[in-house]
Amino acid sequence: MRRENSDVKTAFVSEAGSLLDNRDYFAYTELDDMACYVLADGLDEDQQQRSAELAAKIILENFMEKPTMSKWRIRRWLKEAHETLKFESRRMRLKASLLVVVTDYTKYVCASSGNTRLHHLRNGRLLLKSNDQSLAQIMADRGKLAPDRVYHHEESSNLMQYLGMPEGFGMSFVRKTRMVDGDVLLLSSAGLWKGLDLTEILDSLSEAKGPQEFTDTLEEVLLSKQSYYYDNYTAAAIYMNKVYQDDPKKKWRIIRRILIAALVFFVLGGGVLWATYRNIEKKAEAAANLIEYQQTGDQYTQQGDYSKALKAYSEARNAAIKIKDRLHKVTLTDKMKIAQALVDGDGHIKNQEYDKAIISYQSAQKQAENYPIFSEADIQKKLEQTKTFAAVNETVKAADLKFQSGEYSAAKKLYEQASKEAIQASYTDAQKDVAAKLTDTQTKLDEIQQQTQELRAEKQEKRGDKALDAGNYDLAVDAYGQAQGIYQEIDKLEKVLAMERKIGKAETEQDKLAQEAKDAADAASAASAQAAASAAMNGSLPVPTSAPGAGMSAASPAANGSGTASSDTTNGAAAGTGTQYGLTDSKVAN
Repeated sequence: MRRENSDVKTAFVSEAGSLLDNRDYFAYTELDDMACYVLADGLDEDQQQRSAELAAKIILENFMEKPTMSKWRIRRWLKEAHETLKFESRRMRLKASLLVVVTDYTKYVCASSGNTRLHHLRNGRLLLKSNDQSLAQIMADRGKLAPDRVYHHEESSNLMQYLGMPEGFGMSFVRKTRMVDGDVLLLSSAGLWKGLDLTEILDSLSEAKGPQEFTDTLEEVLLSKQSYYYDNYTAAAIYMNKVYQDDPKKKWRIIRRILIAALVFFVLGGGVLWATYRNIEKKAEAAANLIEYQQTGDQYTQQGDYSKALKAYSEARNAAIKIKDRLHKVTLTDKMKIAQALVDGDGHIKNQEYDKAIISYQSAQKQAENYPIFSEADIQKKLEQTKTFAAVNETVKAADLKFQSGEYSAAKKLYEQASKEAIQASYTDAQKDVAAKLTDTQTKLDEIQQQTQELRAEKQEKRGDKALDAGNYDLAVDAYGQAQGIYQEIDKLEKVLAMERKIGKAETEQDKLAQEAKDAADAASAASAQAAASAAMNGSLPVPTSAPGAGMSAASPAANGSGTASSDTTNGAAAGTGTQYGLTDSKVAN
């Protein structure tokens, strides 16, 4: 309601000046009942952390969580910003000047640390300005330097207090100040107010019709001096065209509420004290839990058990929320994010979602840069291991395709390659899977080998059958023997016995044929011997005169000596036993 019943206009200008990087930061939020304006000037050169932005956001987050004009709470906001900058100062010390203005559209309060400034302008004059914590300001406060010389004194940049300083820091406050219609609040960083005199600021205000024109005019005046060097500069103007008017009776209502509250306090004082004691006791317990759970989480993190670490960090964060420890809340939230990313990565690996696992580990690696408790080597190992797992999985997929297409030898080589990679990467699940697939592949190869051998054996068996049918028993026995050897290699025992029977049959036929040949040879020999004997006997008998040709024919073989061996033998025997043969012939004749 206050915002709707007031007229507030805000504009600002912020530039890098002669530098490449603008490290100033201005932000504000205007709620229904209150508004908060923050201007910060980064004093460090860290390229990864923006100290001014970090500090300003912490102030605004606290304000948004609980808007207030309490001096005590605003001091806590600045202290939290200071502690955060110290905590984040790992590579380089983070430093910043900061000015915060909180208003309820009727009054405002201001707090600052460093050399950012507030000018409260009314009716074309300076009503008040904030003090900075520079050595020049201290000299002016002690009467050793004229107030108007603080702007350009060489010690105006020598800050005695600022956010992020190694030890405790200080700040200055502008007490609650009531505003009237037409008031202007000017927030400026050192880069602006050092280059302008108060007269130039007031002249620029008189020429401007609104906040944007005012800040633009200030920038033009600053740049018109054509200095050889300009620092980062920021100017923010707040025009209170119409302030919110409080209810005149509100003051008495507040007094009455205070009196009632005091009465209730006295009546219920004991209960309040007991409740306060219990509240303090619970906060103390929560603080103890915060420390204990955080230490437990750190121990699990060092052990690499990120699932348990995540649970412990969650408990510690809940404790930090209970005691409103914002710094630890931010720290523990970051640790939870890192642990969660690592747990997610492990889960993706179990589901063989390696691309997602790599993304999770890379996210954890990036966030863990500011938290040495998380082992960079361990995260890097997980990342490399995951990439290896992905490569193994791709090799297995390629082998599966070969297996499905019937290229079992190629599939076996790929499975063996995947198995080797899985062993090197300690990929246990893949080792089991690949081992089973290797077994299946080898079974397929063995089946094909057996079928091939069977075909070879059957071919030899058919060759033996043809030879047997053709009466080529030697070739049949040889073919059956080769087939029997192949059947024996592939454990076809029935076939081995069948070949043994066929070999026996062929050998039997072979023996029978040999016997027949022998019998034929013996018969032929006997016939020849008988013929020779008959011929010899016929040659020893008297030759009839009526048949001289026959006698000549019988005697011719013996005389010429050109007869067969059996004939020669017969003749020889006849010559030695002519008398015997003669008697025999005589008996035959008779």
